[in-house]
Parts: sequence; structure tokens; C-alpha cells
Amino acid sequence: MKKFGLLILVCFLAGVGQAKPPSGQLPLRGYFLVDSIEIGRPFRYSLTYHHPANSDILFPDTARYFAPYRVQKVTVFATNTVGTGPTAISRDSAVYTLVSFETDSIQLLRVPVRILNATDCTAQWTQIDTVFLRSKLPLALSDSLVSRTLRLATDTKLAPLQQQFNYMALAAGFISVSLGMGVLYLLFGRLARRQWRLYLLNRRHARFLLDYTRLNDRLSSFTAAETANQAVVVWKAYLEQLDPQPYMSLTTPELTIRLQDERVAVALREADRMIYGGTYTPQSQSALQVLKEVATQMYLQCRSALIQSDGRRNESPAARSVESATLS
Repeated sequence: MKKFGLLILVCFLAGVGQAKPPSGQLPLRGYFLVDSIEIGRPFRYSLTYHHPANSDILFPDTARYFAPYRVQKVTVFATNTVGTGPTAISRDSAVYTLVSFETDSIQLLRVPVRILNATDCTAQWTQIDTVFLRSKLPLALSDSLVSRTLRLATDTKLAPLQQQFNYMALAAGFISVSLGMGVLYLLFGRLARRQWRLYLLNRRHARFLLDYTRLNDRLSSFTAAETANQAVVVWKAYLEQLDPQPYMSLTTPELTIRLQDERVAVALREADRMIYGGTYTPQSQSALQVLKEVATQMYLQCRSALIQSDGRRNESPAARSVESATLS
């Protein structure tokens, strides 16, 4: 008898020593903060759990346990602990901002909280909470009322439909667009063609200046032969774009006669000394600069001839050569 009484006393003391939530509250509570919701409008759901301070817990995964709702935002509050020692009680809470796109008039939610143990984890579920859908659509009639108001047709005559596609309107629109484009071409076609050729001419000149300047900057006593050869090749190729003549096969005297500029002869002789003799002098870069100036002068002449041209019949030979070079 004494042993039985002692056992009851030990159980009572052990029950007193266990961590308990505050009076009148459940250890795990989840509930909606509103009674009714609307489709697409955010609403909030509160989750609170009271547990011993020495236990670790995991709140529910928002991508798994809140379906069919969509979680927009989670507000997590700091852990609040009351008491010390084994009797200490901690409270963890969070507020979830949800959005629903379901059309059910009554919607439910129940989520778990997992308690981490030494070897596994234990799940505790909240009680099911309910929220009502507040719809702005008119209520549909019941099946009995619909069956009373609708009557099936016993005889239906099919009416033939005319062809909906209007070929006359399509033809008229095509002719109108064609005439409009023809008038625009007659008025602005010459100007547009000239501007396009000027654009091609300017773009090729900018590309030549970029490549040629890069080679000129790289010129030194160590790279004189290779760099000078590349610069002369680039220069002659660009002259052929401006004037469709075989500049690549012309010799230095022939180029001097063709361009009618004595500076070309001096510059090309200096370039030949760099290419075949490997010599580099202070006049080497000046020689390549002269070739660039000659090419720029020819570009300006071609551009001026192209601007002054008035139609294909009255175009000068220089303008026609520019067009054939830019379109090639």
C-alpha cells in the first residue's frame, strides 16, 4: 500500500515538472486571421506553437503543406521564452500571407510542425481551420430551376451561312497598298537609294580607319616588315572598294601615275624599305599616315560625287563606280 502511494506521488511530481503551455491555449494553433476571402486577394494565416525551450522544431514547408494556396510572404517572429530550467516554455510564431484561386465556397487548411528528436522527427498537426469564399458573381440557379426554365427544341432548321471571307476587300487593300508604295518610291526612292549608298560608304570608311589605325599603332622596329605589308594590303583593298580598279596589282610608279600624287610615291618607297629591307625610321609612321590621308581624300571625293548625283541617268562615272563598289 505504501509503495502504491509513493508511485502516485512520483507520477504527480513528474507531471508537474513537465512543460505545459499557458492556461487556455493549445500547444500548436493555426488559424486564419479573417473569416472570408476573395479570389486573388491576399489574406493571412497565423501559426503559433508552445514547446519546451530545449526542443528544436521545424515549421511547415511553404511549397508543400499550404496547397492549394500560394504563399506570398512569411513573417517570422522571434522566439519568446518564459521561465528557466526544465520548466521553461518557448513560443514560436509566424504569419503567412496567402492567396487563393480556388472557387470552393468553403476552404480548409491544416499544417504540421515537426519536432526534432535524437534519431528522427515527430509531426504535430494543427486543427483544421475554415475560411469562406466571398464571391462577387451572382449565384447560379439550381439544377431543378434550370430544368424548369429551359425547353428543348423539337425541330430546328439549319440556315446556310454565306462566305465570310471578303476577297474583294482583300484585293482592294492589296491594290491600295501597292499604289501607295509605288507613289512613295517615286517620291522618295531616289533619296532613299542615295542615303543607303552613303551609309554603306561611311561604314566601310570607318572600318578601314579602324583597321589601318590599329596597324599604324602597332608599327615598330621589331614588326616593321609584317605590319607595313599588312597596312599596304589594307590600303590597296580599300582603294579598290572606292574605285573598282586593280590597285592590288599596280606597282609604285603605276600607283603614283594613277593617283597623281607625289606623296604616294615617297610613302610607298618608304613602305617598300620596311617590307623588303626591314628598316624602320622616324619617317615610317609618317609614310603610312600619308597613305591614310590619300585614302580619306579619295573617300571624300566619292562621297561628294554621290551626294551631288541626281538619279542614275545623270550620275557621274565616279558615283556609278561608288555604287558598284558599295553594292558588291
